[in-house]
Amino acid sequence: MRNRIFGGIGVLWGGAMLLRTYFGGGPVGSGAYRAGQIAALVFAALLVLAGSYYLIRGDGGSRS
Repeated sequence: MRNRIFGGIGVLWGGAMLLRTYFGGGPVGSGAYRAGQIAALVFAALLVLAGSYYLIRGDGGSRS
């Protein structure tokens, strides 16, 4: 159950970051500031992917 909760949080948090960037016009600035924003987008995409995996996968079934 814990994996599904954390997966849902990851999907919501990463999705919010991606939507904020999409509606905000994308990364702005230059140099290291822009590179940091792009790294945050990559992190957000990884959050959505990993979160959706654990949200769908769940706890991995019952183990004895």
